[in-house]
Amino acid sequence: MEEVVGLDMHLKKTQGTIMAMDGTIIRKERFDTDKENMRKFLEKLPPDTKVALESQGFCWPWIDFIEDLGYRPLLANPVKVKSRAEDIKTDDVDSELLAHLTRMNWLPTCYVPSKELRWLRSMLRHRAFRRKITTAIKNRTWSEFRKRDIRTDDFGARTCRQLASSSNIYEVNQNMEILEAVERQIKLIESRLKIQYQDVKPIRLLQKIKGIGFLTAITLYAEICDIERFSCPEKLAKYAGLVPRVRQSGEVTRMGRETKGNKWLKWILIEAAWSHIKFCRGGRLSRVYENAYQRKKDKKKAIKIVARKLVNIIWAVWKYEREFHA
Repeated sequence: MEEVVGLDMHLKKTQGTIMAMDGTIIRKERFDTDKENMRKFLEKLPPDTKVALESQGFCWPWIDFIEDLGYRPLLANPVKVKSRAEDIKTDDVDSELLAHLTRMNWLPTCYVPSKELRWLRSMLRHRAFRRKITTAIKNRTWSEFRKRDIRTDDFGARTCRQLASSSNIYEVNQNMEILEAVERQIKLIESRLKIQYQDVKPIRLLQKIKGIGFLTAITLYAEICDIERFSCPEKLAKYAGLVPRVRQSGEVTRMGRETKGNKWLKWILIEAAWSHIKFCRGGRLSRVYENAYQRKKDKKKAIKIVARKLVNIIWAVWKYEREFHA
C-alpha cells in the first residue's frame, strides 16, 4: 500500500504523520528532532516514499538525510501551504495537512538545488557578509576621523589607510587590524571560487555581458541554478521579484508593487544593471534608463526597469549559449 509522510519540523521537536493514499491516517508521532528518531519513524516505509516538509533555514541537512534513507523529500512552500491551511494551527494539524496535500498532488513545492549549488550559495553569502563588515568598519573609521576634525576630499580605501597610519589613533588602528584580516578572508574565498568555477560555461558566457564580472556571474549562476527551470525570461523576472503584482476584477486592473522573489537575485541584477549602464554609455539599456528616469523621476525605479530588461539578455545568453554583443 502506497503511503505519504508529512513532517512539521522544529529545532527541538518534530510532528510526523504517515497517511495512506485514501486519506487514512496510519500513524502519528511527536519525537525529538534528531537523526536516530527520524530513522525510526520512517524505517518501515517502502523506498521512494514521498516525505513532505516545509522550507526553512535548517531544512537542508534533513533533505539530504531523507534522500540518503532512500525516500523522496518534497520541500513545501510555507506561504502557499498556509493559504490552504485550517483556522486552527497546531503542529499536528500542519503535519496532517502536508500529508493530505502530498497524496492529492496539491503540495506547492520549492526547487531543491544540488548540494554543490547550496554550498556555492552559502559561500557567496558568507563573502557578502564579510563585505558588509568591511563597509561598516570603514564607515566607523571615517566617523573617528570626523570626531577629530581630520578632513579629506577623497574617501577611498587607500586614503583611509594612509590617514590611519599617520594619525596613530587607537580606535582606528584596531579597525585597520580587523579590516585587513577580513579582507584577507574575502580574497581567499574569491580565489577558491575562481579556481573551481572560472571555466563553467554559463559563468564564462555571462561575463561577456558588459558590467558583469566574475563575482556577479557566479552569483547569478548560484541563484538561478538551472536556466531550464524558466521557460521564458518573464518567469525568471518574476522569480527575481522584478515584475509588478496584478490585481484584476471585472474591468478594473491595478498594478501593485513588485512580487516577492529571490532577494539575492534581485540585488545582484540591480547591481549588474548599474554597472552595465556605466560601461555602456549610449547603449540600448542606457537609453532605457534615461527614458525611465525622465518618466519616473526616481533612480531606483528607473534602474529596476533596466534590471528587468537585463533579465532578457541573461536568459537568452544562458539558454542559447551565445555571446552577447551590445
